Amino acid sequence: MRNETTVLPNNWTRLLLALLLVPSVLILSAPREGNSAATAAQPRKGVVVFSVSAESGTGSMDAVVIVDGKQLRAPYSDEQKDRQKSFANEYFAPGKVYRLIFGGGEAGKVTVKKWNEGCNNIHAEVTPATTARLGGKVMALATNSETLGKRASARRAPTDTERAAVMTLMKSIYSQHRTPAGLIASIKVTNLTATDLNGDGNYEMIASFTSAAKNKFERDLFLIAHQQGPVMRADFAKFQAYQPPPEAFLSSIDFIDQLDLDGDGTGEVFATQGGFDGYALLIFKRVHGVWRQVYDAMGDAC
Repeated sequence: MRNETTVLPNNWTRLLLALLLVPSVLILSAPREGNSAATAAQPRKGVVVFSVSAESGTGSMDAVVIVDGKQLRAPYSDEQKDRQKSFANEYFAPGKVYRLIFGGGEAGKVTVKKWNEGCNNIHAEVTPATTARLGGKVMALATNSETLGKRASARRAPTDTERAAVMTLMKSIYSQHRTPAGLIASIKVTNLTATDLNGDGNYEMIASFTSAAKNKFERDLFLIAHQQGPVMRADFAKFQAYQPPPEAFLSSIDFIDQLDLDGDGTGEVFATQGGFDGYALLIFKRVHGVWRQVYDAMGDAC
């Protein structure tokens, strides 16, 4: 199990905001974690992966990453307004259609209606056409690639047995991080998804949890786990303990979806992380048998 603990200081909001504003250029196979290059990639035509959220049939789409061979490149930075506009005119033009990815495989399409500018980023308004039930924490990916995500979609709600095993594991991890016993019962499940990451027919569990004490001290957990006999084993556990700012912005991490970007047979895990009046977009990859964060990019920050 990879078990990470983050204790954020009082000025965590400034640090996280700085993270949100730094574009990334990373190598998929490199065993690096949470690092970003200082220079954004030049906008170019290529394979783009987007995040998709939707409510009541209306969707929103953000550009997450450009896949350039083995490299992951940020589409643009928040300061490159001309490049953002150029990107939007190319990829967010009304009528553009992209393959929707759910559970690592194609599960419909999204059609762009229009785009708009947020505080530091651009967003597309899209119409999803999919049998996937998007909404709330249930999100998806989209891509212009004709080759990524060609295996069958594999994502579902966990069974009662799987859920119970995950909850037992979660309580153990919180206890290991000295969470008071009285708070264990109040831990909230923000997302719990079963998905087959490597196409072997066995489903991994990806989950997010939060717990707030009376003094508003926050404890968040992002978990990737697999079933081993009657118990659930953690492959990756990112535990964060911190005091949120007065505005109550949390840095919790939530699953978007998974997609095998480099053809190694295991899907990369896409997630979103909250921040000070904004959010970041993350990618986790299994490198030499260990899950690592290999990419981060700004979602938006006001």
